[in-house]
Amino acid sequence: MSNKEANVLSDTFQKTRDLTRWYLSLLKEVDPYKHWEVNGTRLNSVIWLASHITWAENFLILKGTGGQPVELDWLDSYNIKSSGDLHHNDHNMKIVMAAMKEVHEKAMAHVITLSDEEMEAENVLGFGFGGIKTNRMMVIHAIRHEAMHTGHLSWLCKINKVESV
Repeated sequence: MSNKEANVLSDTFQKTRDLTRWYLSLLKEVDPYKHWEVNGTRLNSVIWLASHITWAENFLILKGTGGQPVELDWLDSYNIKSSGDLHHNDHNMKIVMAAMKEVHEKAMAHVITLSDEEMEAENVLGFGFGGIKTNRMMVIHAIRHEAMHTGHLSWLCKINKVESV
């Protein structure tokens, strides 16, 4: 059973997560609950972005490719249709960062078990992008989804006058 592709995608996702965590570390001194407004558009807060990134990895990788998802009572509140609001009064960065770590470790351990043949299989959710519903697409979309939100974190660094690059 070959799983070269799973290893490459897992490594790519890990490099993306490393960048996400770096931006989050730069933002640790800012108010994670603050919503900035740009040209009349409300941006998501740091804590919402971290919560949403965690939800997405759990949904796309663990649920989507047949792994065992992490069950957290708050996680589905940060799905794709979420308003950007927080859904629990006790929701804080410590809880979110622990969940992000747990989901990511479990997801990466699962991804590397997928054979090249399993990557070609339709994902268990029947969820598709551009008409493609494979496990590969779920993993690839998880990577690009996180990278997009990592870009949002970089903007929040600039808006908060946190030097990054």
